[in-house]
Amino acid sequence: MIFMGTQWIPHSRTEEWAKIFLEVNQKPLPSCIKKWQTFSSADGENGIKGINIIFTEKGKADEALIEISRLILPFWKIEGYRWKLEPLFGVSDSLKVLEK
Repeated sequence: MIFMGTQWIPHSRTEEWAKIFLEVNQKPLPSCIKKWQTFSSADGENGIKGINIIFTEKGKADEALIEISRLILPFWKIEGYRWKLEPLFGVSDSLKVLEK
């Protein structure tokens, strides 16, 4: 399964976010997470928006959800921080839904 995590960081809290980001990324990813890519862009008055694409091992989505939550937990100390996690479908899975 693939997840997309979107986070918003207030402009005034980017240094605090960077410190936590570097600490969290020093640890190896849990084995249920194959790859985690993070991108960012300015989001106007909302601050900085981060997009996280998280690839999990097949059949380990439940375990990955717990681990993702553990990895994101330190960021909740940041005042104004927001996080949203969504499952993503690949095109081949979308076609299965449409019975194609």
